[in-house]
Amino acid sequence: MRKEEFECVGVDVSKSTLDVALFRGEVDWKEGHVKVSNNESGYKELKKWLRLKNAGKKRLRICMESTGLYTHDFRSWLEKENIVYYVVDPKLMHHFAPPQSIKGIRQTKNDKADAFRIAIYCSLFHESMTPSKLPSAAYFKLKRLLAERRQYVKQSVLYRQQLSDISLYDSVNSRTRKKNEVASLKKNIRQTDAEMKDIIDTDPAIKRNYELLIGIVGVGIVVAVTAIVLTENFTAFTNPRKYASYIAIAPFPHESGTSVRGATRVSKQGFRQAKADLSISVLSAMSHDPELKEFFLRKKAEGKHAGTILNAIKFKIVLRMFAVVKRGTPYVNTKGYKG
Repeated sequence: MRKEEFECVGVDVSKSTLDVALFRGEVDWKEGHVKVSNNESGYKELKKWLRLKNAGKKRLRICMESTGLYTHDFRSWLEKENIVYYVVDPKLMHHFAPPQSIKGIRQTKNDKADAFRIAIYCSLFHESMTPSKLPSAAYFKLKRLLAERRQYVKQSVLYRQQLSDISLYDSVNSRTRKKNEVASLKKNIRQTDAEMKDIIDTDPAIKRNYELLIGIVGVGIVVAVTAIVLTENFTAFTNPRKYASYIAIAPFPHESGTSVRGATRVSKQGFRQAKADLSISVLSAMSHDPELKEFFLRKKAEGKHAGTILNAIKFKIVLRMFAVVKRGTPYVNTKGYKG
């Protein structure tokens, strides 16, 4: 099937509605767009609209940005209908500029225009994109439990800071209440970890990758589950450098034209919580992995900044994570076997 035979559709997804744009080489503001509800009745309306546009299922290529749970029901419907679709990183769309030859789209910013931009992006790049597929039910349960765990940790840190910083001014009863809260939150964290492990055991694909990940020095339940959630169990991301960029640990050159030449640095954007979790893992990894400790000391002696070195170690851990998943075998520190 040639590229021009595909029907490229962009969908701007919100909690309540879908803005859908059909792109056939030009932006048809009047006839090429429809807005439907983000529910079963809206999907039926969309199906009827696509049929009226003679956009057959086999030719359809639907593209949308990742908006978490808002896309879940729509993606489920697309899979039931056997329609090929792609879920793309919103950052890609944020930096995407449609060709200047496509008139009117660059100057407009609303939901309809966003849907057309996504459709144009799909028309240009769908042949190099991998079709998306919903993860298992276990994945979504893990995602919610991980978010729940983070809330408990955040609250626990707050109470422990209060006990440490302003305890001089607290009453005895106040300190007791805060200590009880900390104990209760720790219990909740332990229970959440246990529930996550139970869910992991129900899904063979997730369990396989999880066990491979925690076999890497420095990778515990939080880093492992976070990687599984952010990569949709290593299907949404298969390239470690792209994942490292997503969580803001991959360095990139700061250049523009011929006049701007800055030092190579990491982005301040990205999923910062995953980066913070890796910061804790690095300390554990260096304590138990002579290779990483040697690397840190060598780079430190060369005059490298400690933060830069630690970031490089985070990237090494990410490389190890993707390597074991790709190979399907546990991590082995071959340096220890060298004579």
